[in-house]
Amino acid sequence: MTDQSGYLLMHAAIRVELDRLATFAQDFAAGRRRPGPRQLTALRAHIGDVIDMIHHHHVGEDRFLWPMLREAVGPSAELDALSDDHGELDPLMDTIRAALQEGPGGAADLADAAVRLRDLMTPHLAEEEAVVVPIVAERISPKRHAAMEKAMRKALPIRMGFAVPWVMTADAELARPVLRSAPLRMILRLTRGRYTRRLQDAYGDLAPANPDIALTARAEVVIPVGPEAVYAAIADVTRMGRWSPECYRSEWDDAATGPAIGARFSGSSRHGIARWTRECVVTTAKPGEEFAFRTLWRAPFFDSTTWRFQLSPVPGGTRLVQTMALSAGRGMLLYERVTGRDRSMPKAMATTLDRIRADLSTHSPAGV
Repeated sequence: MTDQSGYLLMHAAIRVELDRLATFAQDFAAGRRRPGPRQLTALRAHIGDVIDMIHHHHVGEDRFLWPMLREAVGPSAELDALSDDHGELDPLMDTIRAALQEGPGGAADLADAAVRLRDLMTPHLAEEEAVVVPIVAERISPKRHAAMEKAMRKALPIRMGFAVPWVMTADAELARPVLRSAPLRMILRLTRGRYTRRLQDAYGDLAPANPDIALTARAEVVIPVGPEAVYAAIADVTRMGRWSPECYRSEWDDAATGPAIGARFSGSSRHGIARWTRECVVTTAKPGEEFAFRTLWRAPFFDSTTWRFQLSPVPGGTRLVQTMALSAGRGMLLYERVTGRDRSMPKAMATTLDRIRADLSTHSPAGV
């Protein structure tokens, strides 16, 4: 039987990306995200490559896949309808590209086009699979299918450095048989890290490149002021240097001026004689409830730490809980243990919260 994992994997990548873009665009249009110039530049580049890949897929179907299927089954109204769909989907992608060029001024158009594209593409892909997969399985030999794919690759070359990690990271199960190819495994190994970084640059708040949690810590305190006032203080990252024993400076970056999902800032810290500065991105911004950010996985820092502040009202004030979760490999975990940060971190966090309590208790009216 002809293996169709690659075809289905392409569809999985399209679904994942269009859902991700539609969600981002809706938040952008509603003001829940405020991407700065650098992030918008990264998003334009990434979505531009995605659109090129989808256009490539459609052209490949129209010029190579559909003719092969018609040769096998004869004239087909279903195949004609699928090809006609491309004429409706492709202009929406052009609208998305144009809206991204307008920056914040194109946010509403971006949201409208991204949602429409996702909502039209989803049933289109399902219909394609319902029509194409059985025909290929029953009527097309592996040899004939391989010849079609070879001709398509020759006529329609693609940038493998983007295509391979974009497709292969969409669905691990579908990718498994495709990655039996040694050349594809090598390309993925060489390109996955760079792809993950550019995805983070484009969307801002995606999961760390390494999701394994190597180290955690927790501290809590009750502050005699209301959750809104506590949130306003901790979500202003420029104030953290006043309270933290380790972080001594934080500055908003990439045109960000305050807390919003995807907002970037740079945080500078010290431990002993060591000094470092990390790029950070806000991942949660719920006034009066929760504020969280994480450090980005960037050479030479092959780790990512999520810092979370959770607030809840209690009699007489606010319970503030701070947690940290370090995602890192063995080298970074060894550094944490050798330097003693794994033991000192909970104490440093407790000190931070105590200083926040003292500061807000002194400068905020009771109950505010």
